[in-house]
Amino acid sequence: MFDANRARNWQEFTAALSNYSGPTKNLVYVDVDGHIGYYGAGRIPIRKSGDGSLPYDGSTDDGDWTGYIPFDKLPHVYDPPDGIIVTANQRITGADYPYLLTHHWAQPYRARRIYDLLSQKPKLTTDDFRRIQGDVFSIGLSSFAHDSAKLLKPLIATDDLKFSASIYALEKWDGEVKADSAIAPLAYQMRAAFRTRILTAALGPDLLKIYDWHNFETTLDRLMSGQPKEWLPKEFNSYADLLKACYVDARQALTKDPGPDESKWKWGEVFKVRFNHYLASVPFVGLQFAIAPFPQNGVYSLGPTVNVGSSVSMRLIADPSDWDKTQHGITLGESGVPSSAHWKDQLDDWRNVTPHALPFTKTAVESATKETLILEPARP
Repeated sequence: MFDANRARNWQEFTAALSNYSGPTKNLVYVDVDGHIGYYGAGRIPIRKSGDGSLPYDGSTDDGDWTGYIPFDKLPHVYDPPDGIIVTANQRITGADYPYLLTHHWAQPYRARRIYDLLSQKPKLTTDDFRRIQGDVFSIGLSSFAHDSAKLLKPLIATDDLKFSASIYALEKWDGEVKADSAIAPLAYQMRAAFRTRILTAALGPDLLKIYDWHNFETTLDRLMSGQPKEWLPKEFNSYADLLKACYVDARQALTKDPGPDESKWKWGEVFKVRFNHYLASVPFVGLQFAIAPFPQNGVYSLGPTVNVGSSVSMRLIADPSDWDKTQHGITLGESGVPSSAHWKDQLDDWRNVTPHALPFTKTAVESATKETLILEPARP
């Protein structure tokens, strides 16, 4: 990484990465001449058989590693024709890739949304990138809400005003998972109930407890569009009936948390940003480490948005035309000491998606410096 940080071109950058043996990472490249690149770097073993997801019989050599994926065969791209590289932990290879990387890709929604937003304009400014980083449109929840409304509208009864109002609200929802959204919690809880009922029928309650595959969300999308009978739980006659039960499940979940008052069924009331410090619960001294929870924008699961709420640890917008115009921000602040002015001085900018300038050149750093901390070894 020392060499990669001092690379002057793509060749020096990749030469440095060829020696990288740490945890595999998505690494992106940009230079002042306008070139961009991506490398999925790290050492990934090639196995004699299987994929390593389950233990092997140790009395045989069937699970032995026979080597590593050659560096030049790892996923990479340089100056793609469309001028866009998106990496959001999504699947980065097709079915024709000859090596196993993982089965555990992130859901594809964030990557799709980022690509769509990047493709809207031929030229993008720093403000455009900032808006993308703050985007809270959920492809997964939006499509689920609209498909659910389409299937449920024939079940609307004239005397069930609450149900009919909810269905029409789902149909017209803009898909924005904002803190003040009253529809986002309903769509989220309905999709969660749909997932649980489908998987319980397929696996049973015991296996469901240990089931863990992030990309099952894309399977849910296909079930909603195709409505295959073999996936429909046997207690229902149609997917419309299943979704009606999911609607009831969702309302029960919301009645439990945040409570029976429907005026409190706002996304930011159901999901809050929490920065839990290990010392916050310590009597007497813990209060100084506590950060009060506040309403969240964006969603992390079941159709994550670009802005994944409390899971965003850092925002960076690099400007190769003038590195001193680069913007950067973290969740709280530089200092881990509550009495410091820098304990949480970046929190408001983190909430508002307004990262600050990050000086790069020595002159700019010296000009922006307000204080200097010098650590010296203790002397006897």
